[in-house]
Amino acid sequence: MASRLSLLVLLLVVAAASATLTSTAAQLQYGYYNATCPGVEDLVREELLAMFAADMTLPAGLLRLHFHDCFGAGCDATLLLKSHNGTAQRDADPNSTVRGYEAIEAVKAKVEAACPLVVSCADLLAMAARDAVNFTQGPAYQVETGRRDGNVSRKEDAERFLPPADGNVTVLTQYFAAQNLSAKDMIVLSAAHTIGAAHCPSFSKRLYNSSGAGDQDPAMDPAYAKNLTAACPPGNVASVQPLDPVSPNRFDLDFYKSVANGTALLGSDAALLEDSLSFAYVQLMTNDSYLDTFFADFAASMINMGRIGVRTGADGEIRDTCAIYVD
Repeated sequence: MASRLSLLVLLLVVAAASATLTSTAAQLQYGYYNATCPGVEDLVREELLAMFAADMTLPAGLLRLHFHDCFGAGCDATLLLKSHNGTAQRDADPNSTVRGYEAIEAVKAKVEAACPLVVSCADLLAMAARDAVNFTQGPAYQVETGRRDGNVSRKEDAERFLPPADGNVTVLTQYFAAQNLSAKDMIVLSAAHTIGAAHCPSFSKRLYNSSGAGDQDPAMDPAYAKNLTAACPPGNVASVQPLDPVSPNRFDLDFYKSVANGTALLGSDAALLEDSLSFAYVQLMTNDSYLDTFFADFAASMINMGRIGVRTGADGEIRDTCAIYVD
């Protein structure tokens, strides 16, 4: 018990030791557009709220879109770029089910009508992720802005830098460390899976070939696994299952409770129980009295993630359309 408490204290106090700010990320600021495009964050939120009301699955899509953009090649909206030859980030296998592009484009059109060539697509992604979290009853937090957009999008960046859905804690920590994010950031941001769904191929190995011997992952709750096999028979690639089977449209602690009781959908989420540090955090967050702590941690880790590989100043561009072709 004492050792677990020591780990817990370390986890909470070490505070997302992520992200020693690079000089570029240090140029981000709150309220960057206050003078050049007053009220833009309210405009973005208003547009998104109408979309969210019409499609409850969109918030999770936009949160994932921001994550995949940042991890692919930095938070510079290069995930939004297109390629006639299928060589852009969005063409990579890990991005094959990413969605929300049209929503960002619609918001961009509204923003361009109000403030032409002022607000970057990268900043719109960060705002959209924040508003998605808050709409689903998650924390309200400010986002740093001032990013500029990149104009090079490479498929191989997404394939190299996006964490695998079946990675263990060691693997996931390495992927996050490559982005200057801490182990705590990894544990906290994994809980983005408290909303949204995943396609069957993302977790079918756990059902049918966990160790390579045609077996099922013994860490899965048997009743939960039985339901999944019924919903995702071998070869099913189109069906989806909620990442959080309890409250898939609400941002809360049910994700950690699912991990703790063997009903985590992805192998990478279930793996949080295999490491002492992540185990301690998961166990703590099964207690509803720590919801505010989780919200504060998640907001801090989102800010850290939003600093990955940003372009500011004279680096990058502001374009009037987010999804232009690069070839």
